[in-house]
Amino acid sequence: MWLAVGKRFSYQVSVRASPSLAWEIFSNWRRWHTFANVYGKLEWKKGEPWTVGSRLSIEILQPIHAIIDHVITHCDPAERVGWIDHAMGVAIDQWVVFEPKNGAGTLVRVAGEIVGKELVFSNGLTLETFVKDFNRQWYEAYAEVCNQLAPISTRK
Repeated sequence: MWLAVGKRFSYQVSVRASPSLAWEIFSNWRRWHTFANVYGKLEWKKGEPWTVGSRLSIEILQPIHAIIDHVITHCDPAERVGWIDHAMGVAIDQWVVFEPKNGAGTLVRVAGEIVGKELVFSNGLTLETFVKDFNRQWYEAYAEVCNQLAPISTRK
């Protein structure tokens, strides 16, 4: 479900995986290429992955080539993680929450806010539309993997 208010955004998926398995799949950044076709090189440049203050350099190949500085601002594994992305004069504050669903899976919610100049790519796509489409694609692909890897007892 996509919701947008101004430059705020949110999306959520329900997965059969437990919060710990959902986090394990989410936090494996080497797998992110399989969730979206926009990535080039991903590399932790500072600190241990997923620790506060650590920095992940994310190369985006389309719709425009950009390097995003992804700074972790908060991390409680299997509960919530927050970061700020910086690129092209824009900052995106983002949170992902892993909410247990009565012992039968996890509701994974992403929410954030885009701050900075208005960006329109050469193909007419706005940054807000790109973020909306990206989150839908990424989290739906992520949910498929979570559901495939969930223990059989949680599959219906």
